[in-house]
Amino acid sequence: MKKYTRWGNRPLKALGLWAMLVLIQGLLVLPGHAEEKMKENKEAVQQEEKKADTKEAVEQGKKTEDAREAVQLDDITVMAAQPGVEITPDKTIIRMDEFVKPGDVRTLTDVLKTMGGIDVMRINPIMASPGDEVSIRGMNEGRLVIEIDGRRINHTGHYGRYIVDWSTLNLDDIEKIEIIRGGHSVLHPFAIGGVINIITKKGKKTDDPTPNVRAKAGVGAFTTSTQSLSIDGGAFEVVGYDFSVNNGSTKGFLRNNYQDTTTLNGHLSFFMPMDAVLELGVKYADVDYGFPVVNDPSRTDYDPGSPNFYADADQLRHLNWPQYAENDPHWKKHTTYLDAIFHMPVGPGTVNIHGYQTSGRRWTSLYNKMGAFQSDQFTDDRTEGIIAEYRDIDLFGFNRVTVGYEYQVLGQPSQNPDIYRVNSAYIQDVITIGDRWRITPGVRYYHVDMDTYYAQFGKGWPVAGKKETDDGFYPSLRADFQATDETAVYAAVSRSYRLPCP
Repeated sequence: MKKYTRWGNRPLKALGLWAMLVLIQGLLVLPGHAEEKMKENKEAVQQEEKKADTKEAVEQGKKTEDAREAVQLDDITVMAAQPGVEITPDKTIIRMDEFVKPGDVRTLTDVLKTMGGIDVMRINPIMASPGDEVSIRGMNEGRLVIEIDGRRINHTGHYGRYIVDWSTLNLDDIEKIEIIRGGHSVLHPFAIGGVINIITKKGKKTDDPTPNVRAKAGVGAFTTSTQSLSIDGGAFEVVGYDFSVNNGSTKGFLRNNYQDTTTLNGHLSFFMPMDAVLELGVKYADVDYGFPVVNDPSRTDYDPGSPNFYADADQLRHLNWPQYAENDPHWKKHTTYLDAIFHMPVGPGTVNIHGYQTSGRRWTSLYNKMGAFQSDQFTDDRTEGIIAEYRDIDLFGFNRVTVGYEYQVLGQPSQNPDIYRVNSAYIQDVITIGDRWRITPGVRYYHVDMDTYYAQFGKGWPVAGKKETDDGFYPSLRADFQATDETAVYAAVSRSYRLPCP
């Protein structure tokens, strides 16, 4: 039995020894295998990370693309034509029934100040004032021509300036405004810096007797208010009409710089056979305008409720010496514009005959340069004349000729009604060459008789005048080239004439 037991244990020992060897071998092999497994696992993780990154990038790209689509804007026009404004190489046309600008449009100067190259110096932001000044490329009304329906309304200029009282012009009866820059059109006399031509409403040819009625009112700072009423229409296709009344008042920004203005406008058009039309127009303005006065804290009459204004300040453009509050320095002015226009197609062109008159009467109360107050000093001015034209004559199909003659008398009826007598004749041809070129030659002849006065030297005014005569030819040549549909190039040379100050 013992022998069997001894040999019976050998297989168990051998089995245990074999197990230990296998375990040792496993322990020796396991680190390498684990390292390999870890390597494989790491590569798998990296691949998964790459897949995740790729997926995330794709999703992010989709989000970015979606975001781009979400903020995609339509085409934006940075510069575009202003509504109601037509710009051509030779002029800018503003049609008032289509004109739009930010804010309200109350005065003619509201419109002009939006145009490139035009500067407006204003006294009151709401009302047009006698102190307003308009310039084109730095030249004011002394070298501009301001017109109503093609005829000049600048003052006579016998006190040295050909200014325009913008308070007598309002928007109620304006159909459109034409702006010509430079003095290159012989159709407009005395234009050096340019032309602003106001085309008035004339009524319409219609068989509907229903009138159009418009009313508006506004208020503003400095106790400013405006009211207007207008009516226009026609009847029986024979007569058209346009009437309006406008009233405005303001306390003004500076002390005593108040203003009360009333304007009346009336226009009648008679439509006759052979397409002939007779147009009659009247404009009347009544202006009471206070001069700004000195408001100095060192003076006993100082008003703390008004801005400071010193004796050496710029007295706007009417006076270059100080005014004071004690006697209410101001002027009252009445201005009347009368026009009669007949036009009719005749042959290859149109006959146009225009008779006109501008009358101004003014009573001024102010301190003179010596400091003495003078009350109700009266002055007046008058311009009257006639224009006869045969215009837009189509001679050869590629050109249009305008010929004309104008006679003007300018003066001061109460003292010297004929300070100037102006005879002028002109011709202009607009020649079209192909689709892109246009050549405009022209010439105007002036003959001016002047009854002037001597310059003042020393004491007193001159007691004797002198007469002068001036004449000459003033040619103009302009070339326009339409480079593209949006771009035009022009060049012009001209000799201009300015009516001299006496």
